Amino acid sequence: MNARFSGVRFAFVTSTLVLASFVLATCNGPPTQMDAGETPVDAGDEPTPPIVADCEGGWCRIPPGTFIMGSPEDEWGHPARSENQVQVTLTRGFLIQQEEMTQREWTALGLPNPSGRNADGTGDCLEPECPVGNVTWFEAVAFANRPSGAESLPQCYELDGCTPGLGEGMACAYIALTTETLYDCEGYRLPTEAEWEYGVRAGTSTAFYSGEITEYDVQSDCNPDPNLQRIAWYCYNAGGTTHPGGQKEPNGWGLHDMSGNAFEWVHDHYTPRGYGEGPLVDPDGDLVDEPFRVHRGGGFNVWATTCRSADHLHGSWDGRGPGGGFRLVRTLRED
Repeated sequence: MNARFSGVRFAFVTSTLVLASFVLATCNGPPTQMDAGETPVDAGDEPTPPIVADCEGGWCRIPPGTFIMGSPEDEWGHPARSENQVQVTLTRGFLIQQEEMTQREWTALGLPNPSGRNADGTGDCLEPECPVGNVTWFEAVAFANRPSGAESLPQCYELDGCTPGLGEGMACAYIALTTETLYDCEGYRLPTEAEWEYGVRAGTSTAFYSGEITEYDVQSDCNPDPNLQRIAWYCYNAGGTTHPGGQKEPNGWGLHDMSGNAFEWVHDHYTPRGYGEGPLVDPDGDLVDEPFRVHRGGGFNVWATTCRSADHLHGSWDGRGPGGGFRLVRTLRED
C-alpha cells in the first residue's frame, strides 16, 4: 500500500513563539472536575513487562506492553478533558534515547546550533552535552531522517518546501509518512504520545515516576517538590536554564530527564478533548493535518504540575524557543 498522503499540502504561518509564552498560552490550566460519566480506568488483566533498564550506547530498549495513559481525577493538576484515562497497548517494542538530543549530537551532523538564550539570560545551557533547544517540530522530524540515512535505515518522513535551513527555524510546506503508520517505520523518528508516556511511567501510576506530587494552594507558583527535584530540572531548581543530561535520577527503564529540563516534541497533533474511548492499540500512528503539535515532559522554567507524566502542552509546528528540544525513538523488529 502506498502510505503517502497524496495531495496533502500544509499551510503554515511563521511563528515567533518562545517557550515562555508557549507554556503560558497552552498549558492545561487549573484542575477542574472530570466530565459527567467519566470513570477511572482499570488496567485489567493485560500483562505488564518487567521494568528493567536495558540501555547501551545512549539508547534504552522498551518492550511492548499495556498501561493506563492519562491522569486520575484526583491528581493535582488534572485538567477537565485532555488527560482522560484510557488503556493503551503498544504491540511493538522500541529504542528510545536515554537522554534528550544534545547539542553535540546535533552539530556532529554539520548543522548550525540553534540553541540560545532569551534576552534576560534564561534559556539553553550551551555546553555540548546540554539538550539542543530552539528547535521547531519540522526540524525535529527532519533531523530524524539524517541518522536513518546514515545507518541505511528507512527514512520515516518525506518533506518538501522547507525553508530556511535545518537549524535556522525551518518549516515545511509538505510532510508525509513513508509507511502506512509511524509504528511501521524502522528508521529514527519522534515518539508518539503513547510511547512517550509509556516510557516515562515505567510501570508507575503516580504523578511522577518518583512518586506523588506535592499540593499547594496555587498550582502555577514555583514551589519545591521533593519527588520532582530528584528527577527533574524545573523552575524551582534549574536557575533559569537547561542542564547537561543525565544528572538526575533515571526511571525504571533507565531514562533521564523525561520530566523537566527541555520540552520534548512528540509526533501527535493536540486533541484538547482527550484520547477518546479505550482500549486503544498503537494509537495515533497516522499523520494528521493539524499545525498544533504536542510537546511533553515540561521544562526548566515551569512549575511542578506541568512536569507530571500525563501532562501535555502544545505549540505550532513552526514555533520554537530556548528549551524546546526532543528525543528520538526507533521501532524494533518483531522477533
